[in-house]
Amino acid sequence: MGPVRKFTASDADLVVDRVEQRLRLDASRNPLVNPLLDRELLRHSLCAAPDPSWVFDRSGAIDGHLYGALLADSSALSVWTGPDGVSFDTSDVLAGLVECATAVWKARGAREHFVWCLSEPSRVEHWTELGYTLFSARGAIRLQERPPRPLPAGYSLRRGRISDFERAVELDAVLDAAQGIDARLMSRIEREKNREELQSTLLDPETHHYVVEHEHHVIAQCVTFPTPPRRGSFNNTLFVSEVVVEPRHQRLGISSAMLDVALDNARTQGFEFAETQWRSSNLGATLHWLSYGFQPTYVRLRRALD
Repeated sequence: MGPVRKFTASDADLVVDRVEQRLRLDASRNPLVNPLLDRELLRHSLCAAPDPSWVFDRSGAIDGHLYGALLADSSALSVWTGPDGVSFDTSDVLAGLVECATAVWKARGAREHFVWCLSEPSRVEHWTELGYTLFSARGAIRLQERPPRPLPAGYSLRRGRISDFERAVELDAVLDAAQGIDARLMSRIEREKNREELQSTLLDPETHHYVVEHEHHVIAQCVTFPTPPRRGSFNNTLFVSEVVVEPRHQRLGISSAMLDVALDNARTQGFEFAETQWRSSNLGATLHWLSYGFQPTYVRLRRALD
């Protein structure tokens, strides 16, 4: 038997130790990463996970672990690994874990593997050497009091209403296009799923929907809601999503002014941080979020398994 084997409950404490140490190291390198960890919750999650985990066992010493959750969407089965789903001491350990896990994932019909890792070149390089490519980034910002920038003359901001839903769907399609998603290639089921997810988000009482109007026509929007608990994120973090401005109204400062209001409202409600995500291929979004002040914390990498 090689050094890679399936995880057992007796490995849980050693794996939790590894995750805790790695999270503390991540936080020491990036202050927007939360170093705190609920050890008992992670231990329970490892032991109760429906999909297998693997450990790199070198004569009783655990040098790494890997877990991937198999998730089905409307078109394919994907594997997702969060920041706490992997640890390794060397590139060889990671390669061994990925090779063993990939064989099982492919046998179960998975088509791709996504993994989150700290946005640090040396960390990312471990994955790119195995054929993974950058897919998206997660960025965070600490909320501070600052006066909102004014909108250009002729533009106004208000909270979204139920009657704005169809327009929200249209603007969501504009955002998809900016991210390289061709709606014409999406199936009817995929389009309906996206529509239902957006509707569910906007109807959530914790969601704030902001829109900008020009000549009584909605030309921009953003959506905010509390970030669900996840490893590496602080409590009291707001998630910012669906930030989009119609192309002919871009480069006028509308997005920044809209975000100023949304984040200032969040700060007065007790939020201390905000997070967002953007596609790595969307250069405009990357430049926008970085110029606004968001700093990358984690990146998501992808590898096709077929």
